[in-house]
Amino acid sequence: MLRDDLSDVLLPLWEGWSSNSDRSALLRAIAGHHGRPPDGGEDFYWSTQVGPISIGSAREFIADVRRVLNPTPLPRPTKATLPGLVWWLAGLTVLADWIGSAEHWFPYHERNLSLDDYWNKVALPRAQKAVAAAGLDAALVAPHVSLADLVGGAVPLQPSPVQQLAVQMDLGHTGPALVLIEDQTGSGKTEAALLVAHRLMASGRAQGLFVALPTMATANGMYQRLADAYRRLFQPGSTPSLVLAHGRRRDHRGFQDSILRGAATSDQATNDPADETASAQCAAWIAEDRRRTFFAAVGVGTIDQALLGVLPSRHAPLRLQGLHQRVLIIDEAHAYDPYMRRGMRNLVRFHAGMGGSTVILSATLPQATRRELIEAHAEAIGQNLSKPTSQSYPLVTVAADNSVQEIPCAGRPELARSIRVRRLDTEQQAISRIIEAAAAGQAVAWIRNSVLDATAAWRALRDAGVEADLFHSRFAMGDRIKVENDVVERFGKCSNNRHGVVVATQVIEQSLDLDFDLLISDLAPMDLLIQRAGRLWRHVRPERSGEAELLVLSPPPIKDAPANWLGTELRRTGRVYQDHALLWRTAHFLFAQDRIFQPGDVRNLVEQTYDDETPYPSGLQRSANKAAGTKSAHESIAGQNFLKWDAGYTRNAGAWTSDIVTPTRLGEASMLLRLARWRNSELRPWYAGETEQESWSLSEIQMPQYLVSGVVQPAGEIGKALQTTKLRWGAWEQDIPVLVMQESNGVWQGDVLHKDRRRHAFYSASNGLWLE
Repeated sequence: MLRDDLSDVLLPLWEGWSSNSDRSALLRAIAGHHGRPPDGGEDFYWSTQVGPISIGSAREFIADVRRVLNPTPLPRPTKATLPGLVWWLAGLTVLADWIGSAEHWFPYHERNLSLDDYWNKVALPRAQKAVAAAGLDAALVAPHVSLADLVGGAVPLQPSPVQQLAVQMDLGHTGPALVLIEDQTGSGKTEAALLVAHRLMASGRAQGLFVALPTMATANGMYQRLADAYRRLFQPGSTPSLVLAHGRRRDHRGFQDSILRGAATSDQATNDPADETASAQCAAWIAEDRRRTFFAAVGVGTIDQALLGVLPSRHAPLRLQGLHQRVLIIDEAHAYDPYMRRGMRNLVRFHAGMGGSTVILSATLPQATRRELIEAHAEAIGQNLSKPTSQSYPLVTVAADNSVQEIPCAGRPELARSIRVRRLDTEQQAISRIIEAAAAGQAVAWIRNSVLDATAAWRALRDAGVEADLFHSRFAMGDRIKVENDVVERFGKCSNNRHGVVVATQVIEQSLDLDFDLLISDLAPMDLLIQRAGRLWRHVRPERSGEAELLVLSPPPIKDAPANWLGTELRRTGRVYQDHALLWRTAHFLFAQDRIFQPGDVRNLVEQTYDDETPYPSGLQRSANKAAGTKSAHESIAGQNFLKWDAGYTRNAGAWTSDIVTPTRLGEASMLLRLARWRNSELRPWYAGETEQESWSLSEIQMPQYLVSGVVQPAGEIGKALQTTKLRWGAWEQDIPVLVMQESNGVWQGDVLHKDRRRHAFYSASNGLWLE
């Protein structure tokens, strides 16, 4: 109908537009405000479904609106700028629809007003109030921000080299910028990124920022860091929102307490944001739906929330609409697999095409990854940028104003060090070394590549008389949060009681400010080992002398390594990191030198390890081929799943099918369970929160489906109690399986299903969930 029956009354808006397809692209963006593009691609003619009376009314309405608004003709976009305009308009239309459809802001009005009077006397004043109440007014950016503002006066205040560079380097003058920061763990990359983001905001190229992280735990940690400092990015008297965005934010008490209740449902909220004294606050309209996350002045969340904007998910353009006015900061970029790296490139492309700047942080990025990110940025804005070539480290790369700068950066002086690297043949050697270090009062971490290996090592240490903490992903959420907080309190930067042993999986290697005297790690890819080594002697302490030591459990990288080169002790490592040739190259280059000199050796070690031309034993060929096939398959799936920028807001841009949920990441399938205790004829959630809803939420645990395919349904009295309990849950929650556990000889146990076979499950707050 917009294309045929109404085309003549719309024609003045398209003055100078000769392309029907360009006009159709914008009309489709407006018509697809219910979550997906309209059906039919280019052929959306609806006059056969709409009668002449309705068409006539529509023509009259358009004429009246043109008279009241007196719009100027739209400038015709170029081929390069059309996709950005289309995605922007699609998101703006959804936003306007959501705000305008809220009856508490726009109640039905008497029909005794002319359209002119309604627009000027009713609609516009209500719209201004609605935008303010929703938290959509842009907060005024502070003209200047220092490092001290960001860290709240914490010591040290002397900027690190990368932080100094963030303040001084050229970011261009107009348009989007892409900044890649590669530096050691503990170098202050996060603060450097915030300084860069503020400069872009202060120059009018953004209104806020969003920090995307790999996990919910790292997002929670970043939220806490920003809660006390984010207001300093804005002028005094401003009321910017800080939002937390991930699937379990309802369990984060700090965020829930920050929500300005009442602001989403009334234009006369009882709590004025200016009267708030909390360090963090968030408008309720933004907080109540994760799709509105990016309209907060400052956001922190998992990268998944941003990736949903470049997947065919409902209302994806709304996410893009909010995000394009924010500096997107992607942290821990080395932590993503091929599928998510492809998604990250797509996100950079969409963000740049809509005018947004991106800052990417990583301990290390292979040169191929840097090149791909710059290409994605350049393609979106129609530029032909030079390829990165620098092998320096640390390194800051800036793509802005039609050029690429590669700026070598000095490392933080206190992080310049040599780390002695020693290979361990057996787990028993690791245990013996930990016993010695624990007896000397040192802080020790052993990072294992699987939960089962971590649990076995923890038990072996306890059998040897060493009290150790266990930290992995298979805890009920409440217990996991407590374990993480205990680990940070004990081994963090400001700990006054920094000693003891923790055995952990990969959960410890990202975004946690931990400092150990001795670090032992199972063999892992080179970049991850370097990341783990960042937890070793992270801070200067007067009691330390000599060299830091990294012990790596690994077989020797022999030239004729067979297919089972990893052996029995690292067989589970081989399942986690399936490219055994990559592990062999890591061991080969790592143990070829008895020390790692940081930062000088980092770039060369990573590039050599990830160079596919580097020879490796023929016995590992099958593993390498399988890993290459998996990588290629995942990249291909990503190419099919993620939206196509140039296709615009059409069904051809992605699989916009209502019965398909396109994943933000690939990986092993998992099952969500809730843990319950049965004691004294009463069913209670495992973890005790402040409310029943919070308690059940904090009693949830994710288990891989290859271990757990379901639970054994309780019968009798327990079954009736469970049915009664579930009646108090939300509709979607009632499908969550509940593992009911009973205490026997001091151990809590229940029964799960594993491939339709019954297995005993055991749980403790110190050990997590395990099966026997």
